[in-house]
Amino acid sequence: MIVRSLAAAVLSFGLLAAPALAQAPGGYQPPAAAPAGTTATLKTGQGVLQGSRADGVDYFYAIPFAPAPVGDLRWRPPGAPPSWTGERDATKAPPSCQSNEDCLYLNVVRPANAKRGAKLPVIVWIHGSAFRVGQAIGAFGADTEGTEFAKKGVIVVGVNHRLGRAGWFAHPALSREPGLTANYGNMDQIAGLKWVKANIAAFGGDPRKVTAVGESAGAMGILNMMISPEAKGLFQRAVVESGFARTAPTPLADAEATGVRLAEAAGVKGDGPEAAAALRKLPLSALGGAGRIGAPGGPFPVMDGKLYVETVIQGFAAGHEARIPLIIGGNSHEASLVRPTAAMLEAQPAERQAALTKVFGDEKGKAINDFVTVQSITEPDRAIARLHARNGAPMWLYYFSYVPAAETARKPYGAAHVDEVRFVFGQPRASFAAEDLPLSDAMNRYWTNFARTGAPGAVGGVVWPRFDAAKEAQIEFGADGPKVREHLLKDWRDFVEAAAAK
Repeated sequence: MIVRSLAAAVLSFGLLAAPALAQAPGGYQPPAAAPAGTTATLKTGQGVLQGSRADGVDYFYAIPFAPAPVGDLRWRPPGAPPSWTGERDATKAPPSCQSNEDCLYLNVVRPANAKRGAKLPVIVWIHGSAFRVGQAIGAFGADTEGTEFAKKGVIVVGVNHRLGRAGWFAHPALSREPGLTANYGNMDQIAGLKWVKANIAAFGGDPRKVTAVGESAGAMGILNMMISPEAKGLFQRAVVESGFARTAPTPLADAEATGVRLAEAAGVKGDGPEAAAALRKLPLSALGGAGRIGAPGGPFPVMDGKLYVETVIQGFAAGHEARIPLIIGGNSHEASLVRPTAAMLEAQPAERQAALTKVFGDEKGKAINDFVTVQSITEPDRAIARLHARNGAPMWLYYFSYVPAAETARKPYGAAHVDEVRFVFGQPRASFAAEDLPLSDAMNRYWTNFARTGAPGAVGGVVWPRFDAAKEAQIEFGADGPKVREHLLKDWRDFVEAAAAK
């Protein structure tokens, strides 16, 4: 009960406005174009791409993997990749789906001159978004196009997907149409992976050595794809960063009721083809915008019975997930996403306060932040690790707690949501102090090893052990570098797990 009541208190607090997630630290702006250099030209099945080559890396930006989902194609599954004649300029970053519906593009970054048949490992990056914001390049203040991976021989494909009401919206008129419905952003992620399977060999990649890597909402999409029949066989490895594994999709009836309310407020009534056509003619802003993170009725995955057929925990518990190598983990202050306060804890009944502070400590601000972090990410990560390992699949667990010295004053509770992303990608290099780079280099190398071999292996003499039920060993990426920990934060995780089961 304490988990549900405190989670409800967090959600009713008036959460962090979604647009704030797009504001990167230090005024960072995503790159508008590939790094300047010589021309890189590649013939693909869709047509010829003219990209850019710099410092041993080829950049091909804004490759369309589906027709623009506008007009009559809004709220429909993504179609077949379009082709073109002549040379397509692939040096400019695609538009973000946050501000433009014509946004179904992906980016490919590879070692220069990688040849067809090279069979290089492939990382497919699905960015975090809160289902509202972000893009494949430069999400949350990190250059995520993949330069550092490419320098190590890994091809990186960054996939844009529909966001906000364009990405997640249900209405009875749409549900009556053939095909998948409601979860259009997730359909785009699957379409991007299908494009990789069909096309990555032309770039020198191996379609049988694809690692899906995602953060936050993107990580949630990967977890669902591991149990969804719609995504079977599209990737052979997965990395889930801050994946909210216990968070359930919205029931279809509830999502449809929200859609009806928004449609009627915009002047569209009924549930037949005429209503669907009228909805597609509306500006998305007429449907009320995305709202605040966690607010009822906001854009969120829907239990449609086709793409989402069960919750992630249910699927893993039943052994329905793909038995592929998996890395999962989160950060030490995931609660930064919602910013809970001591006052929220003090508003709870005395016995609930006492139960929580007994485990998490007497400093109420820290206690509520640690609790929300463990409730949302840290304990669910362990639950998934236990289930996946029990089902016989290769499993690795991590915990990211590193806070750069320059940020400790404003991050007293630990590493915030999304903080690990720039360390994984090793970019932008100018954002790291000298003392930060060894940890970033180690994380980038572990992820590279995983993409190559299906195991993170050893970096700097530190072997990342496979998770098992006996020791529950994992890696902590903290102030003293990568360190192996056994039963990390066991008391906190046990408390949340027991409360969640009530």
